[in-house]
Amino acid sequence: MSKPAQHVHNLAEFTNSNQSGSLRTTRTDLAPGIFLNADPKLELTGFYSSRSGHFLDLCSAPSGEGAWLGLHIALRLPPITDVTYIGFASRIASDTPLMMRACLRSGIEGGNFRDSFFEKHILTDRSAQNYLDALYLDSVPDLPLTSPWHELVVFLPCDAFEITIMNMHIFVL
Repeated sequence: MSKPAQHVHNLAEFTNSNQSGSLRTTRTDLAPGIFLNADPKLELTGFYSSRSGHFLDLCSAPSGEGAWLGLHIALRLPPITDVTYIGFASRIASDTPLMMRACLRSGIEGGNFRDSFFEKHILTDRSAQNYLDALYLDSVPDLPLTSPWHELVVFLPCDAFEITIMNMHIFVL
């Protein structure tokens, strides 16, 4: 089995850092390869922090109505033909009950991408919840076998929310 941090540059460093900042309207870079990307119509405001030992605390206060907000984590993967599963485990709490989705995003020719969604929804509330899911790649027929890049994308709510992602572990088998 792979070590969780080897597929994400700076994941362990970011989790062990102590930083904070304001959310930008469209893209907020948290660390190299880790960023928030928002629909400009969302008019995103808010703040983030990464307390030592916690992955991410996020307070989102959009003033507009947009269609998407995603936490993107760039992945360094071996050739997909050598992989059976890609997954992640996390522990998450939020101020109100939330439901989110995650996908493996793969770059394709022409600057486009293809999303392969994990089967389980991410459910959170005030008490910390564990989440674990994996894509069995043989069951994802439209997954590109060659791709210039891959990301884990967690689609966050487009309404105001507060969330604590205590940890994030990505694995490849």
